[in-house]
Amino acid sequence: MENGKKLRAGAVTMALALGGSAALAELPDSGSIVMFGQSRENPYFGQNAVGAADVAKQFGWDLTYVESATQEQQDAAIQQLLATGGDPLGIVLNPVSGAAAVASELAITSAEIPLVLLNQVPSAEQGALFVAYGGVNDYLSGVNAAQLLVSGAEKAGVTLGDGLVVNTVAGHTAAQQRVQGFRDEMARSFPDGVSILADVNSGGFLENEGYSIGSQIIPANAGKFNWVYGVNDALAYGAMRAAKESGLEPGKDALFVGGTCMNATTNEAVMNGELVGTSIQSPYIEGAAAMWALAAYLNTGEVVDGETSLSPDTPPSIDEPPHKWNFMPNTMLDGSPASYEQTKIWGKSASELCDYN
Repeated sequence: MENGKKLRAGAVTMALALGGSAALAELPDSGSIVMFGQSRENPYFGQNAVGAADVAKQFGWDLTYVESATQEQQDAAIQQLLATGGDPLGIVLNPVSGAAAVASELAITSAEIPLVLLNQVPSAEQGALFVAYGGVNDYLSGVNAAQLLVSGAEKAGVTLGDGLVVNTVAGHTAAQQRVQGFRDEMARSFPDGVSILADVNSGGFLENEGYSIGSQIIPANAGKFNWVYGVNDALAYGAMRAAKESGLEPGKDALFVGGTCMNATTNEAVMNGELVGTSIQSPYIEGAAAMWALAAYLNTGEVVDGETSLSPDTPPSIDEPPHKWNFMPNTMLDGSPASYEQTKIWGKSASELCDYN
């Protein structure tokens, strides 16, 4: 088997002559994929890697995961790969900071290595820097979280007033898009306005960070709010713990929503009403979606401009070009045990996909 660059070079030459695209001469049945991502100490990113690797194995490809704690570390790792002549079939990149990863994306694309992004949705202005995006639609995630909050308030007979936001890492593109979707949907639902009294970065993604920030902003705003949005279920659950310690009763004195399922603890909180519903944002499915997009590009050499929402029934076909933006399913759950068992994405139940500690 020739290496990836030789295959790409021949395909690029043919594509240029025909005014077409750059498919490989044939889809390789061996080779390597490099995935640059964030620390797998966060179970979300660990499952990103598992999902991508499982799809890669179906094609006989090995996947190497390179993790970084900062964008500077990730940039250095990418430069090292390129400087030492690393020649993978493709690269899957979850930037530590989407806005700050442009230089690395340009370097990868300039080296003629197909690049697929995931987790932080790139802007249209970045379109020349990557082949495709496969992953979560964070704006939709925020919209769904607001819808879950409104629905939960109606069920509880609570009139929503002002609220608090427990955010994640400062500058994290996904979180910014998620909060914007939440704000926009709340504005549509309440045209006369509800106010966000505090929107505070926690510095992380997990329950302890949510608890730490909740312990600060909940007492500081006592009596002024009756809902809290954490940008995932773990952050919302941590804030809810802090609220309990301040004497608040979840579901009565204040409603809590995250909108992205996480683990057995947060799932139980959804089912018992402490969190008002959730959605399946599965890191396993996200990693798989990115790899399916890369495989489809390598097989067809084409990309369809625009975006698509992937079906929850079956993974996309590699015989059809991926879209530029391929959004994984983000199915909402009503919080009943049956919804966790019966709702499936690509053959896996919500109970499987929503527990990735």
